[in-house]
Amino acid sequence: MHMVFDRYDVDTFTSHRFLESGEPEVLVRYVGFGPEEDEWINVRKSVRERSVALENKECIKVRVGDSALCFQEGKDNARYVEARILEIQKKFHDIRGCRCLFVIQYDHDNTREIVHMRRLCFRPSILGRLSQI
Repeated sequence: MHMVFDRYDVDTFTSHRFLESGEPEVLVRYVGFGPEEDEWINVRKSVRERSVALENKECIKVRVGDSALCFQEGKDNARYVEARILEIQKKFHDIRGCRCLFVIQYDHDNTREIVHMRRLCFRPSILGRLSQI
């Protein structure tokens, strides 16, 4: 299973420990970084499965309430931000692919935006969903 922390890909967990509170932590080595950059992080708060982009026809697997990463491009940076699907507006697909619209709400500031699927990535578990057409 590929893991991601704070938008960095995890290469390996080199050690683990439990804090007095019982919270698990892991010592993380990130892809492209050496041991001098290893960092202790809280597993429950900071580690998640790596999200994947869906194929155009897989939009039918997305449900209201799903977690997603949405690509945001600002004047100073471009990054994926945690969001939740609030509404799905199904549209006919055309030569450009999926034209469906997704109303999302960003976790960090609760703002909402309407986006196309090409800006979204989802946890791999969504791939196992059967279509309900």
